Amino acid sequence: MGVQAVVLAAGRGRRMGGAKHLLPVDGRPMLARVVDALRASRADGVIGVLRPGDDAGAALLAELGADVAFAEPEDEGRAASVRAGVRAAPPDRDLLFALADQPYLRAEDFDALIARRADGAGPSIVHALYAGQRGSPVLFGAEHRDELLALRGSQGGRAVIAAHPRDAVGVDLEPERGRDLDAPADLDSPEAGPAR
Repeated sequence: MGVQAVVLAAGRGRRMGGAKHLLPVDGRPMLARVVDALRASRADGVIGVLRPGDDAGAALLAELGADVAFAEPEDEGRAASVRAGVRAAPPDRDLLFALADQPYLRAEDFDALIARRADGAGPSIVHALYAGQRGSPVLFGAEHRDELLALRGSQGGRAVIAAHPRDAVGVDLEPERGRDLDAPADLDSPEAGPAR
């Protein structure tokens, strides 16, 4: 079975002025920090989902040893990114979705979700909890693959979680490490909140 990590990095980054996944955090691109942490985790591989034409992002992923998928149609919303990641992953693997704008998460954070899934013996959906609030990253068992492929528009994994509330459990992660960097001020502010 195993776990395939998927990093969603296809957003326009309007509030950040564009291509925020390539912006440096402590001297390293955000996307690289997330991929590094996932490669150090128990995940079996990493796929980065980019906007079509993101040559710089694709080159960075190749340099990091990650696979590349492109979200199409590019203007549809998050569902296109989720579907691209699912299609690029081996069909029997669980899917761990991470966000490129959460650069402070560590391998141990991702491993906490993977451990809770317990090689398929645990709950089929495992998500981060930040001070009691559900957030990203989220691990979906392979049994949810078709539902993820059916997402459309701005729908993300929340729709699948909502359909299976009894199958979803949270794992407490450190809110400071789950910070989501959305705007230029967030690069310097410890007040940015965890991604939801």
